[in-house]
Amino acid sequence: MAKTSAIVFGIIFLIAGVWGLVASPVLGVFGFTTVASIVHIIVGIVLLATAGRSAVSMLKTVGIIYVIFFILSLLSVATLGDSASGWLYLILGLVMAILGFSGKKGGSAAPSAMPQM
Repeated sequence: MAKTSAIVFGIIFLIAGVWGLVASPVLGVFGFTTVASIVHIIVGIVLLATAGRSAVSMLKTVGIIYVIFFILSLLSVATLGDSASGWLYLILGLVMAILGFSGKKGGSAAPSAMPQM
């Protein structure tokens, strides 16, 4: 599950990053800055590149980073987009962190085989 999640989020971040560079606001709601769009592209590439063995740890890491982006947006320390983007960062961060923390080490959340008696 973690591997699939990393691939899906990687593709979504790549699309959102490129879309944000070409036409902002994305979907008429999320106004990303150029820096935010580049960050999304980098995150998408990293998630896709690590979707194998380190998907679990990468989902945890990226999830926590995006929750921090949300907190920074509340404090107006970092302007990575508009307020709708800040709330999107919170939702994405929480979902990725939950998927990462609920996954097993090694990138797969699949149950292991029962031992033979």
